[in-house]
Amino acid sequence: MTFGIIINIQKENVIPILPKFLAWLIERNYDFVVDQNAEKICKDKKLVNKVHFAEEEELAKRSDYLISFGGDGTLLMTARLAGDSGKPILGVNVGKLGFLTEVETKELEQAFERVKAKDYHLEQRMVLEARWGSDMAYALNDFVLVRGETVRFIKIRTEVDGAFLNTYISDGLIVATPTGSTAYSLSANGPILAPTLEAIIINPICPHTLTARPLVINSDRTVRLTLESHETVKLTADGHEDASIHTGTSVTIKQAAHKINLIRFGERNFFEVLRNKLHWGEDVRNQ
Repeated sequence: MTFGIIINIQKENVIPILPKFLAWLIERNYDFVVDQNAEKICKDKKLVNKVHFAEEEELAKRSDYLISFGGDGTLLMTARLAGDSGKPILGVNVGKLGFLTEVETKELEQAFERVKAKDYHLEQRMVLEARWGSDMAYALNDFVLVRGETVRFIKIRTEVDGAFLNTYISDGLIVATPTGSTAYSLSANGPILAPTLEAIIINPICPHTLTARPLVINSDRTVRLTLESHETVKLTADGHEDASIHTGTSVTIKQAAHKINLIRFGERNFFEVLRNKLHWGEDVRNQ
């Protein structure tokens, strides 16, 4: 059982935690590989010499479990590394409360012992697949077509299973999973979906008509987006820029054949996270 540890070294809280945790893993004879970037923040050279570091792609290949140290963004990047391998991912929250991460740093040792004992369950999350030309990408949260350098709106012809839906005149368009419903789509007034649902959200960004509203469709549908504006726009996957899309180019988005497996222990539920993250039930008017 090999653990691959992905670390967001931009999180300052990681620096004091990491050396102690790595020493704990070594003391208990865990088999693990650490993201090469983490070597930059490990100042204990004796400890460094005992740790196996590897580039992210190599780390993902060598590991049975992937551990994400950071926030939701770090977990999304870890999911990209996992790809269609099905390897379980444990999200460790370093910083603010996240929607995807499962444990806090103070729970690290207990969490690893539980994973080792297989005292957990896997929560499967649907993934989207996008194709344009000969290229393709996957997203756990969302694909977004968004205007680039231009300050003008863009026109995106949208079809569902070949049937014309609408030509959105907007700043962009989000196609999201239920997992992504609490990310960019939420900021664009999209609906919140329970994360284990299988559905697809189509959500315009700042539409230039008040009648354009987010739409939720079945996950077995195929969405086709065609840029009609005389512009070049950006296509992003989970916040990473994957391509420049030109006039007349179509992007086809559908549910991917694989899912992402998140490790869950059962003590934390989605509705609790919603209450805490969105401050539901609190009077925040004078705060």
